[in-house]
Amino acid sequence: MVKIDLFKMGQYKSAIIGLGQVGLMYDFDLKRKTPSSHTLAYQIHPRIELVAATDNRIEQVKYLQQIAPRVEFYQNIYDMLKQHHVDIVSICTPPNHHLAAIEAILRFSSPRLIFCEKPVVSHLDEVPQLYSLIKNKPIIFLPNLSRRWSTGMRRVRECIMQDTYGALQKIHARYTRGIFNTGSHLFDIIRWFAGSIEQVQVVEKVPTSSDQEGEPSYTFVFTTEHKKVSGFAEAFKDEQYYLFELDLYFERGKIDIRLSGDSVIYYGIDEHPLFSGFNNLKLQKNETGLLAESTLQQAVDHIIRVLDGIEQPACTLEDGIYPLLVANALVCSYQNNGSKEKVEGINNE
Repeated sequence: MVKIDLFKMGQYKSAIIGLGQVGLMYDFDLKRKTPSSHTLAYQIHPRIELVAATDNRIEQVKYLQQIAPRVEFYQNIYDMLKQHHVDIVSICTPPNHHLAAIEAILRFSSPRLIFCEKPVVSHLDEVPQLYSLIKNKPIIFLPNLSRRWSTGMRRVRECIMQDTYGALQKIHARYTRGIFNTGSHLFDIIRWFAGSIEQVQVVEKVPTSSDQEGEPSYTFVFTTEHKKVSGFAEAFKDEQYYLFELDLYFERGKIDIRLSGDSVIYYGIDEHPLFSGFNNLKLQKNETGLLAESTLQQAVDHIIRVLDGIEQPACTLEDGIYPLLVANALVCSYQNNGSKEKVEGINNE
């Protein structure tokens, strides 16, 4: 077999719309593993030339120059798109600006791939317009559902797909900070592991700091469609502590995901040490430090392989829309005093 060295192949040009946290500023947080922003992930990649970035705040140029001094800065998205022909455009603005950014990209530029932060649009009402913009366009739309880039999470999914511990039966999740932002990751990873969420029912609304951004947080129960997995997702106040955890219960074991995926603990079963005739969970392995691997760098590596024609996109426009459908069902359940609500699809014809 001939081994292909991807790093000796041609380069792709990229540009970034939005130099906020994930666009740029996360790499000024000393606690974060680098690269944690689109800017640095592109800047250090040998197959990508980051040529331009835009933000309506002129003060962002001084931060951009510290990481990517040769990249041209624009305050106007249209000027940037008219001046630069690029292969990849990252959208890192707040969600309520995503649709306008996509419209501008498709009008003034012709990139091969749009890499868009979640949620892909701010509200379900914008979804039909998003579909109409992207439909039949020769462009790849890749939402940044970051757990899909993690090798640790891919190993968990492989265990599920191979029935290593038997059938997945139940999921317990604990999260903070909203059903649209954090919710995008939570709903996507549940779908990735257990199939699409079919029905939700809100138990209570929990106050968090995301309320200030119009993002409610709910404790709720759910079921998934094909695998018929039942689940319970509990919201917590992030002013007390931050949480993103999942417990996956199987016929013959359990997998715990801790510290937002930095730690994964695997349990098999063995004879119970105290009670005859029963099994007990037994620790098999504990993987730690998984987030030392940059999921954004993994995502950019994947983008290169997609553009090279080596891999298919790991997630699609439909995957990016799906968390909004779950969030909408949760809002309806809460407004209807905890009713059971189906997660309905979108007619994108």
